[in-house]
Amino acid sequence: MDGTVIYLKTPRGIAEISLRSAQLPMTTRRVLIMIDGKRTVDDLSILAKPGEIESAVVSLESSGLIQRASYPGSIDVPTLNGRDTDTGLSSSLAGPSTSGGLDERDNPITLEEVKRRAVRGLHDRLGPEADSLAMRIEACRSIEEFRTCVRQAERVIASALGSAAAQDYLKALRRRG
Repeated sequence: MDGTVIYLKTPRGIAEISLRSAQLPMTTRRVLIMIDGKRTVDDLSILAKPGEIESAVVSLESSGLIQRASYPGSIDVPTLNGRDTDTGLSSSLAGPSTSGGLDERDNPITLEEVKRRAVRGLHDRLGPEADSLAMRIEACRSIEEFRTCVRQAERVIASALGSAAAQDYLKALRRRG
């Protein structure tokens, strides 16, 4: 199974969480609950014993409780000449830069994609402690709001895990792929 695939709940899957009508095994139910349209199969694999994630996902998909997510508007994080930039998050999201001879408008990033990366990175580093900040990031409607939230996330990560972890978080937001 491709570990990079992202799934989301169908309306039937959302209803199953509260109704419990499908009598799902505990591991499969846990996977259904954690599917959010952001986490990959590899991210979800920590919820099951080795080898069980594939059967849980196949079962949920065949039951019509989940489906593969498709994000036609999502594009990789822009970088100069295909390499990460060291100029900070705000400059990598600010728009076109021709200093490297590459027009960034050829490879823009959507606000939704960078919000998904930011939330995933927060949860990866802080777990459930990141929930309130993650909700604020998801609610951002402009790049300015997003930048403010990312600065706050950087401060929270730095205080919890150190400045190196905070810098790693910012680099992950700029990284391709």
